[in-house]
Amino acid sequence: MEREEIILKLFQYFKRQLEVGSNGRAPQIQIGSGMLDDFSGVMKSFSGYQKTEFEMRILGIVHEFIRNGWIHPGNSLSGSNNTYPWITITEVGKEVFKNEDWVPFDPDGYTAYINQKVPDISQITLQYLGEAVAAYHRRHLLSATLTLGVASENEILDLIDSYLEWISKNRSEKLHSRINHRSISHKYKEFKKALTSDINKLPDDISSEWETYLDGVFQFIRLNRNAAGHPSGKQLEAKVVFANLQVFSDYVVFIHRMIEFFVRNRSHL
Repeated sequence: MEREEIILKLFQYFKRQLEVGSNGRAPQIQIGSGMLDDFSGVMKSFSGYQKTEFEMRILGIVHEFIRNGWIHPGNSLSGSNNTYPWITITEVGKEVFKNEDWVPFDPDGYTAYINQKVPDISQITLQYLGEAVAAYHRRHLLSATLTLGVASENEILDLIDSYLEWISKNRSEKLHSRINHRSISHKYKEFKKALTSDINKLPDDISSEWETYLDGVFQFIRLNRNAAGHPSGKQLEAKVVFANLQVFSDYVVFIHRMIEFFVRNRSHL
């Protein structure tokens, strides 16, 4: 069983425990008890040492959850329940586990998930995206916002480059002269202005949604990045950073649909 599958099953387990707790009582969780039920199928095929090795992999990921601040050992301050095998879901953990199962919980797993959806995505984008996920789960929200903003900017730059190669040489040279060595906000503004005149040449599934993804998602991520990148004292909320990470996968898929169209139809105008 791959690491990502183990993490997902543990997420599902802790999510179920919260649902039990919502019925009026706090979930009573033990390492090695019901936690292993979800793995019983695969563990039946293991020999003694393989089973122990697999359990240690599970325990290692549980400790990662502890380091992330999602759970902690014990469920009381005194008595026999104040340490292992008892564990408690923290307030941060409740927020994390209640979200969708594909939550970007792991830098390698999340970037692999994105790369699977968009095989030709830039490695630079994946590098910054991985940093953003790692920072988010350590609650380094400023760092997460900044690095996600860089990943988003790189995607927009790739989109603009593909557009410049799609339009006529004369238009491309003029647009390039207006955006060369300028800020990303200026580049996007000029790109959007030029793209507006070409909207009727794009497929319906792109022309009907481009403003939602570009004006909506790109600008939302960019504005949050600007807020994080200046000493304004603004406090970022974890749920906002999480929302950015959550929407990024659909956003980057849409951008690459546009890039694919521009590349496939290059020199047709």
